Amino acid sequence: MSDASIRTLLRREESYAVHALIYAAEHPGASAARMARDLRFPPSFLAKVLARLVEAGLLASRTGRGGGVRVVGDATKMSLLDVIEAVSGPLVVDTCQAMTVCATKARTGSCALNRAYHQASAEIRRALAAVRIEDLVADPPADGAARPT
Repeated sequence: MSDASIRTLLRREESYAVHALIYAAEHPGASAARMARDLRFPPSFLAKVLARLVEAGLLASRTGRGGGVRVVGDATKMSLLDVIEAVSGPLVVDTCQAMTVCATKARTGSCALNRAYHQASAEIRRALAAVRIEDLVADPPADGAARPT
């Protein structure tokens, strides 16, 4: 199956945000350019994602000599769901979940599909909330050697 034939649950910026936060935890002070190179992300798009993470208070960024990107506080204690929602807002399966009356309920008076979407969203949210960023950060090498750059 090629990448073009799949539809992901997460948007690209949400996926990049999670990867960027993990990378920043593993490589404190790394430059955005280095992160883009190592993660093979388009630098301009990654810059937009990093700006959103900084705006959300998950990363701090400094330019110039001695600058780079760092995780703020206990951001690694956050869950995947926390990061995704910090970047994009509440996660739902379909926009009809946010409506008081969806198209089907307006037409028939009830909507089993809306209930199913709410249940699916709750399960997805539980699964994503159970995974902490700190659990995804690679442990440093046991021999104390520096991580590859």
